[in-house]
Amino acid sequence: MRPSRLTIAVLLAATPLAAQTTPGDDRSVATIAGSPLHDFGIKKTKVSPVLVRAAAHPYTTDGLRTCKDIGAAVLELNTALGRDVDAPTDGKKPSEATELSMDAGQDTINSLIPGRFIIRRLSGAANAQRKARAVVYAASVRRGFLKGYGDAKGCKWPAAPRVK
Repeated sequence: MRPSRLTIAVLLAATPLAAQTTPGDDRSVATIAGSPLHDFGIKKTKVSPVLVRAAAHPYTTDGLRTCKDIGAAVLELNTALGRDVDAPTDGKKPSEATELSMDAGQDTINSLIPGRFIIRRLSGAANAQRKARAVVYAASVRRGFLKGYGDAKGCKWPAAPRVK
């Protein structure tokens, strides 16, 4: 199955906007416009090696002797996962209009592909996305474990949860 001219036109039109990102959101115009490439298996989902390592052994304390070691491990995960819930914020939140436009863009791109569910299954994109989400979840669990471990050792943030 070849992409339609409309799909290609939408992808090309979104190219100048590719660098735009919604504050506080992992979505970007490039990510949304590129979703058909993932659906057809043309572009593969990449998972950070940091997340893969963390997911492989989420509860190990090997190599974590000091609060500095624990804090470094947490910060490494923060870099790969994004801000944790207790991280300081700049106070900026995306506007409702921005959220709605990102949702509308995602819905529009997704609607351009008839039988998207079947295509994602056949191309392996659905399975790859499921695996990537599992790795991200396990790495998030690892970050929580590290903060609990750091808290038990009497460490300060980022090796332990921030107390307000």
